[in-house]
Amino acid sequence: MRIDDLRSVGDDELSADVCIVGSGPAGLTLAAELAGTSRRVLVLESGGLELSEEIDALADIDNVGAHRAQSTRVAGDRILGGASHTWSGRCGLLDELDFSDRRWVAHSGWPIGAGELEPFLERAAAHIGIGYGSGFTDDAFWQLAGRPQPSDALDPARLRPYFWQISRDPVDPFDSKRFGAHVKDLVAPNVRVLVNATVVHIDTDQQGARVDSLQVAGADPRPRTVRAAMFVLATGGIGNPRLLLASRHVRPEGIGNRHNLVGRYLMDHRCGAVGALDPAVAGSALERFGKYVVKTPHGKHTFLHGVALSPEIQATEGLLNCALWLQEVPAENDPWDSVKQLLRGRGTTHDAKVALANSGLLLSGARRRLIQHSGLPHKLDRIELRCMVEQVPNPDSRVMLTDRTDRLGMPLARIDWRVNAQEDTTVRRAAALTIDEFTRLGFPAPALYDWAREAGALPLQLTDWAHPTGTTRMSVDPRDGVVDVECRVHGVANLFIAGSSVFPTTGHANPTLTIVALAVRLADTLRTLT
Repeated sequence: MRIDDLRSVGDDELSADVCIVGSGPAGLTLAAELAGTSRRVLVLESGGLELSEEIDALADIDNVGAHRAQSTRVAGDRILGGASHTWSGRCGLLDELDFSDRRWVAHSGWPIGAGELEPFLERAAAHIGIGYGSGFTDDAFWQLAGRPQPSDALDPARLRPYFWQISRDPVDPFDSKRFGAHVKDLVAPNVRVLVNATVVHIDTDQQGARVDSLQVAGADPRPRTVRAAMFVLATGGIGNPRLLLASRHVRPEGIGNRHNLVGRYLMDHRCGAVGALDPAVAGSALERFGKYVVKTPHGKHTFLHGVALSPEIQATEGLLNCALWLQEVPAENDPWDSVKQLLRGRGTTHDAKVALANSGLLLSGARRRLIQHSGLPHKLDRIELRCMVEQVPNPDSRVMLTDRTDRLGMPLARIDWRVNAQEDTTVRRAAALTIDEFTRLGFPAPALYDWAREAGALPLQLTDWAHPTGTTRMSVDPRDGVVDVECRVHGVANLFIAGSSVFPTTGHANPTLTIVALAVRLADTLRTLT
């Protein structure tokens, strides 16, 4: 793909068949899927090739709701590659239950089923850098991995095994895939990326039924006009509604907001440590509920074994979807980071000394990875029992606009993120069940923190996980959401939205695999449109 700066192109070059706003996993997947087609594709990225405080300041927010880990700025990167610049690489599958209308979860249910995403998951896996797009969780993992299924199974009425895959960069095997680093290497003469190009307004016709153009600004705050036949917003769960709400030259409520739903149903994943386990006694627990290295058709990939609430207990007890896992927290002098730096050619004398001082651990780790195909043993400070829980879709949890503007004149987002007692109940119950199951199976069990116990009265010490979701939710009826089942904004013929903002519910799984699968699906849709 060709990469240019907005400042270096003429006005006659600001047109395309498809214009994609945002170069994160969703936007770049769309562009890659459309590479080599007859469509002229233009990708607009607000940031540049490096991080910039001046550009990051465009993502400042006013937080008026629950505490967020990053309370003054959207947790994302305005840089080529978007959120993939800093993501952890963890990929999980939504459960079939997540797509269902659950009587005990208000406003739940997707207008599409899990089966409708299935055909796009393998293509998504190739974009993300994982070995399998589906079939890698629950008990199916053991056959896929060529391992015997453990005889000491979890009680299926309470908990089930859950597996995540860790993304692997095609160039740096020690890192997750950074989408921006590979843009220039993709052969796509029909795709052009413009960096330092911030969209500040969406222009529609007088009826608000079709997008005519975008107003784009960069180092020079005076906007320039970008024209296309079709437009896709891929700027995240905060950026997408902010841009729709701020585009009010024709309709004062913004675009796609006739039913006052843009920005509503803001969800995230509440996440954090609910207990801890002494590394000195954790051996058998980590061997079972730890990391596995699996040979896949695309190379060796790392899987992480955790537990999740069974569908049965969610329905019986009115719980949300929730998963827990053991998280190794390395000590400051853990040698593996030093080894990685040395292998990358970035190591220092200090790294060499640390590696030499821990040669025994390194040798046992290499043997464990080669023979047992498990994760590398780290020098640990502690082991945490962490959880990730879905949120109840709440129309009062929302993204709005403030009276303040950024330096380009665009209103800042006001975030009123709400949490729910049902989430607290779910986390405490899931944590207690996990401890019970570890104990029943004979594994050393973490000690829960006082505030995480079922009888605890203190607030849960959880925060968001930078997964803003649901703010342009998918629906069949325009009165229930912002986009239709094709991710097209209701009532706007040529405007589509990519990313987790279209999710009606979050499940407990990290969203990127689903985001990319939906982007692949949207690319197929765009190919058929004239």
